[in-house]
Amino acid sequence: MSKKKIWFCLLMFAAFFFCHAADAAEKEIRIALWKLPLNIPAMAAMDENAYEKAFSGDRKIGYIQLPSGPKQIQAMAAGALDISEGIGVSAALVGIANGAKIKIIGVTSRSPKAFAVMVLDPAIKNAGDLKGKKVAGLRGSVVHELLLIYLAEAGLSENDIEFFPMTLHAAASALIGQRVDAALLVGTEVVKAQSAGAKILADGEGRLNGLSLIAARADFLEKNQPAVHKYLATREQIVERLRKNPDAFVPLVMNETGLSEVEAKKLMKLYDFDSQITSKDLEELRSTYLYLEKGNYIKKSVDADHLMKEAFDD
Repeated sequence: MSKKKIWFCLLMFAAFFFCHAADAAEKEIRIALWKLPLNIPAMAAMDENAYEKAFSGDRKIGYIQLPSGPKQIQAMAAGALDISEGIGVSAALVGIANGAKIKIIGVTSRSPKAFAVMVLDPAIKNAGDLKGKKVAGLRGSVVHELLLIYLAEAGLSENDIEFFPMTLHAAASALIGQRVDAALLVGTEVVKAQSAGAKILADGEGRLNGLSLIAARADFLEKNQPAVHKYLATREQIVERLRKNPDAFVPLVMNETGLSEVEAKKLMKLYDFDSQITSKDLEELRSTYLYLEKGNYIKKSVDADHLMKEAFDD
């Protein structure tokens, strides 16, 4: 065989290989599932291989582990992630406002009572008692928004406290270790802090819904509508089973969180996992956007109505 024919064969093989590799990549759905603070549908989906079974023979499921909402937004913006389940409202809205082409396709959970300002000192009884106190939590998060709403009820702002930005787990440790006077906690950390003697000073009830979202990369959604619908339908099947028989999921929650049976059941009652977006959800998204804008977390000037259209218009 001549050198020209050999090179031609090699080039044809390479073209064949890369075309099939591209096709395989196109047939993969890359999903980021956050199990905690509490995402029972995600726990069950991974435990049962629910998405793998739903897409068997059609698409490969790839799970991507990313430690924060902003990193997931960046991954979707870069085309490396297709769907994120359990992403915070603040991260999603900041990303969209800054130009990330993502769409909100559903709600992971609503849990107003699972977002809490917590204290150990029994002398701290209301928002006014936080004046001058050390408070730890994740700035720019939904639970941070709760803190600001709660302080405003007493005519206070963040300027009236000493705020220490840190993760949920670090804030819980700081509170139990008595290095701060109050901590902003969510989900499992709330229950664990209660078991350690802390009490809830304020939660989201009547203040905010505690939304967590499902988001998709905009161009993936546009090109793969049936696949996205199948993903959502598969998740909703798990949610329906959870509605009918929550006790069946208790062992799974205990295993994933390290909580006792009593603690797991208590926590599970605080969450609504229906993925359908309601008018109340939309009101909360708008309210959170205004909070982010006021706090200068969104650097660009984006009209709220335009932002909502960008977030949902597909």
